[in-house]
Amino acid sequence: MAVGSGIYITWITGAILLSIAMMPLFKPSYAKINAEGFVDMFRRYWAHMFVVFSVYLWKDLLDGLDRILMANTQLDMTPYVYAVEGDIVLWIQEAFRSPLLDFTMTHFYVMGFMTATFASFLYPIYFDDRHMADRVSLSMFWVYVLAIPFFLFFNVRVTGDHIPAMETIAYDLTPEIHNWFTRIDPFTNGMPSLHIGLPLAIWLTMGRWDEDGRWNKYRTILFAFISLTAFSIIYLGIHWFADIIGGMMVAILAVEVTDRTHSSIWKVADERIFTRRLARLLEDPSGFLRKATSEIRDFIRPFKEPSKKQTSLFIALLLSSTGTVLLWDATHQDFPVEGVEWPKSAGGSDGWLVGVEVDPVLDGIDDVEVTAWNVSDEESYKLVGDPWSEPPSVEVSGSFLVLSNEHRIDFYNLESSEQDPFSPIFSRTEQLSILSCDIGEDEVGSPLVVMLTNNSVFTLDMGQVITEFSEIERLSDIVEVSGNLIAWSMSNSTTPTIAISSFSNPLSTSTISLNVQADEADDQFLSDSSDTPVVYDGASVVEIAMDSKSIVAVVDVGPVNRTVFVDIATGEQIMLSTPIWESSSPSVDHGFVAFLQIPRFDPSGGSGEGTEPNQVYLYEISANQTRQISFDEEKTHSSPHILLGGIGWIVTDSEGSSELNWHDLEETFEPYSSVLLQVSTVLLIPLLFIWASQNQSEKREE
Repeated sequence: MAVGSGIYITWITGAILLSIAMMPLFKPSYAKINAEGFVDMFRRYWAHMFVVFSVYLWKDLLDGLDRILMANTQLDMTPYVYAVEGDIVLWIQEAFRSPLLDFTMTHFYVMGFMTATFASFLYPIYFDDRHMADRVSLSMFWVYVLAIPFFLFFNVRVTGDHIPAMETIAYDLTPEIHNWFTRIDPFTNGMPSLHIGLPLAIWLTMGRWDEDGRWNKYRTILFAFISLTAFSIIYLGIHWFADIIGGMMVAILAVEVTDRTHSSIWKVADERIFTRRLARLLEDPSGFLRKATSEIRDFIRPFKEPSKKQTSLFIALLLSSTGTVLLWDATHQDFPVEGVEWPKSAGGSDGWLVGVEVDPVLDGIDDVEVTAWNVSDEESYKLVGDPWSEPPSVEVSGSFLVLSNEHRIDFYNLESSEQDPFSPIFSRTEQLSILSCDIGEDEVGSPLVVMLTNNSVFTLDMGQVITEFSEIERLSDIVEVSGNLIAWSMSNSTTPTIAISSFSNPLSTSTISLNVQADEADDQFLSDSSDTPVVYDGASVVEIAMDSKSIVAVVDVGPVNRTVFVDIATGEQIMLSTPIWESSSPSVDHGFVAFLQIPRFDPSGGSGEGTEPNQVYLYEISANQTRQISFDEEKTHSSPHILLGGIGWIVTDSEGSSELNWHDLEETFEPYSSVLLQVSTVLLIPLLFIWASQNQSEKREE
């Protein structure tokens, strides 16, 4: 069971039981409540149930699209909302803040909303008020539909994620609740607030079509719920006042759309009519087809001489089709690298992404191939050289590449103009047992191969001269190189510590103590879930990535590994990973950090084992913002590398098939999207003119 599902089951069970328990308060005088009524309800109103609950079928899909769209385009309207509202929501949170309200409002926010929406739909269908059930179910449906464009193209983040002093109380009340919210909420769907829009639409619907006042008592309770909800969503650090206004506008519009559509929709979808039509089809198939054909002709006939209604439909189709194409473009920034099959490991830097491939069909030393993919021309090139008996390790720095195993090193310059760039400049066998290789620079900027052995670090220059880098004391097996800098973890320190030196001035060494401490509640949650205590004294650095300005380190604190970013110049540190989620495999370059993280990680499985696969996350250093890049929970992700203009990583499906994946950080929309936008803009001019003319003519005839 996924982490966080326990609290969800508690909430939804409580909402159902509370809705049923309140039924006697709102039932019509003639109605009786019994178990048979629930069975009969399903028989009478299955189409209504499909209309309402269909939103849950595509909600996950839309949330996934929204996450990808936000990650790829950064369509963030939050700064504009904040420019209007300022810190009003913060003042309210600070004025009323109390532990009791934190607990009460969080559970009311979720279970109260579930209760209000479930009861509002349940009561009309159970008490067989078809007149109201038709309209309530459609109003609920249209609220969701009308909110979709806002959720996709008008992203507004929660207040606690934008205002520094604001807390997202509901999302962070407990680690279990946090895990559940991350599953169901992209945190960017603030506008409009459905917590306001949905119950207000129901309240307006009942007020508009309740002809005998039977729903007056329920509307009173619903109004009180809406008022308390408005306070809770502000207090909990979730919504802005603008989101409430947006929710109200969507509710009002949804009721108007319901007024215009309920007759035509239920004329077709009414369960009773469906049953009669099914019987007619079985009894007289030819007659049924003749009637259906006649109805289709009646539908098409107005388009021969279109009115304002048909022109409006054309405009809506043009806008929706354009938006769909743009949405497709914006949510498909990833594509597999051509020419790389069955990758087992990868490395990359600047304009090159290199994959080591192992053919699962072949059996022998010829089954290992290495392919270099050029980011700029998107062409793949097979590297030549002596065959590898096992997949080599890969390190890339700029255009330089080193492949290595325990005793062999092949060095390439992928942009060499003096010789074949896909043949090694040199290939050599070492007596030393090599743990890992990296690429650095000497004092004049020439490349150095840096070899980590059991006891020391050695450098190998382009003249193939080996020099021991003896200045590293108490060397651990975690070493990282970037340019002229070298960093390593200090194994003798009581706290996780990294030392930094340089090849040009090895006597100058500085140290950085890493701060990976989290809230006490997070640590307690991890300890209780995994039966493993969180430790800081003696916590070890297990991975390092670095560039000329920053270091990213992964630290094992017991139940999970945490990833921290360090600015080398200032010493400022930022925890990149969520403290209760497992993280690994950092890469830093070009102002970005890529790393892996297991969302909703369940530490009870042990460190490194989660209920879900790793996902790729991207931290933008200048914006101090982290976002998720990969969203396929059916596949595992590994070896992310920041390159010039994008990220490359390996994607493996459940059957073991893998591909080298590229995520473009530069171009969001393809050229054909620009052409489509231009065509749509031009077509809108005559369509709007025709619509305006038709509208004037129809108004004159009234």
